[in-house]
Amino acid sequence: MVLLETNSFDHLTVDQICKEALLHRSSFYRYFNDKYDLLEQTLKAQVVRIVDNGNSEDDIVKQVVMYIDQHRDVVRHLAASDTHSSLYSELLQILTQMFLERREQESSDPVIQALQKSDNPELLAYTLSGAILGGFHWWQSKNYNVPVAEVISFVRETVHSLSDDKKM
Repeated sequence: MVLLETNSFDHLTVDQICKEALLHRSSFYRYFNDKYDLLEQTLKAQVVRIVDNGNSEDDIVKQVVMYIDQHRDVVRHLAASDTHSSLYSELLQILTQMFLERREQESSDPVIQALQKSDNPELLAYTLSGAILGGFHWWQSKNYNVPVAEVISFVRETVHSLSDDKKM
């Protein structure tokens, strides 16, 4: 993550990563197929950590926005790279899976309850995840000049309106 504060992911090499991590290349390849595999595993670990620290989807939205706010340079370097579309797809998959896993748990959260009642929970989970990622993409396009509280509020409202129990 430290390297991504100053470098685009596309320009990072496995040698740079190994040097920063004080790791031999052979050790790197024992655990990862390539730098993209490392990125995927790192993203999953970060999202799981954020999700595990939240009690409700509102908490998760707030925690994700706060994480992005604290790691703007990293997100900027990831989003500016050619990996953007695969990064978006990976994050979409991770968030969708998180929603579907939470659906299996008992919850008073209205978003999770909507997923539990939905005729097509997978589609709803993808839609909610896409809305969240769209909000983050918009925020980045504004160079993060929109207050964090405003982004949190808007994403929460959007997620709740998409998961509202009304039939469309």
